[in-house]
Amino acid sequence: MEAYPVPLKAPPFRLPALSGEARAHADYRGRVVLLNFWASWCPPCREEFPSLVRLQAAMAGTPFTVLAVAVRDGDEAVAGFLAGGRPPFDVLLDRDGATAAAWHAAGVPVTYLLDRQERMLAGKVGPLQWDGPAMQRLIRHVLEQP
Repeated sequence: MEAYPVPLKAPPFRLPALSGEARAHADYRGRVVLLNFWASWCPPCREEFPSLVRLQAAMAGTPFTVLAVAVRDGDEAVAGFLAGGRPPFDVLLDRDGATAAAWHAAGVPVTYLLDRQERMLAGKVGPLQWDGPAMQRLIRHVLEQP
């Protein structure tokens, strides 16, 4: 991930979740969030998605969550992508791509690390295996910050 010189204000969002409930940025306040924009038709997204599930499992019991936002994807395509089972984190639907555009996520996958104050600390364009030791150390470091 590339750290930003100063934390950036994250754009607000309100999107439907797979569960049917709407979720907003404020629902995650007080948590460190790894926000991943992805799509079911994206081969690199398919490759990295299991590492997001493993990262969430590795960080269980901490105020951290992965948040997966499907961009310009249909409900059926997202359900098909997740046919192996729903992940242990929220999957939101950015059906028209407006939220991704507000976050300057020009493609997929694009991932941001947010602190507890909803500020963007770092970003990454392209896939990554997210559950490695370096990423876990980074998240734990952000969790330790007031």
